[in-house]
Amino acid sequence: MSLQTVLNPEHRRLGARMTDFGGWEMPLHYGSQIEEHHAVRRSCGIFDISHMQAADLSGADAKPFLRRMLANDVAKL
Repeated sequence: MSLQTVLNPEHRRLGARMTDFGGWEMPLHYGSQIEEHHAVRRSCGIFDISHMQAADLSGADAKPFLRRMLANDVAKL
């Protein structure tokens, strides 16, 4: 079973054809690729990159927390 981003239900609601992308179920297109191209040229487009999520941690307890949670040496991050 592929992983799904939080936007997966919206992609499906909008009629996306889904495909596997590195273990994630991602939209391939929404019908006519030519129409998608023109829509982006006329207006705008977005690309779901939430499968490449990053998190920022801050505060006095951030380093001790990461030391407990990660195998990597936090001091080198």
